[in-house]
Amino acid sequence: MPDYKVTVNGRLYDVSVGRMVDETADVTVNGKSFQVQVEAPHRAASKTPRIETKPHVVSAAEAPDKTSPPDKVARMGKGDILAPLPGLILKILVKQGQTVAEGQTVAIMEAMKMENEIESPVSGVVSEIPVREGENVLENALIMKIGG
Repeated sequence: MPDYKVTVNGRLYDVSVGRMVDETADVTVNGKSFQVQVEAPHRAASKTPRIETKPHVVSAAEAPDKTSPPDKVARMGKGDILAPLPGLILKILVKQGQTVAEGQTVAIMEAMKMENEIESPVSGVVSEIPVREGENVLENALIMKIGG
């Protein structure tokens, strides 16, 4: 509680200002307590611009599928390639319809500031590539399907 010495018309008062809620303050003057209304001084408008943003809410139906839920991961095929981490697809090294060998690098992904080579888990033909170069994906997002 701040304490002040206040002189009014030549008389000295000991004033303590207590809790303030909105415009009401608890004040003690020479040991006697009062609740007083405080008028805040009018302040000039700030010259600092205020940036107001409205949140952009997308419904689940409108959101693109950038990740696969855990139950869907369990149903993925043997030749499905999933993103190991959230990241950016830097390069896709194969085309749909192309034959690839097991262990062949089919894409390069940047995750956690490192480039990761994504390899084919099986030999087969690339049947689907649902992502594009430069696209951000979440963990477990389907990158590519390779059929046997």
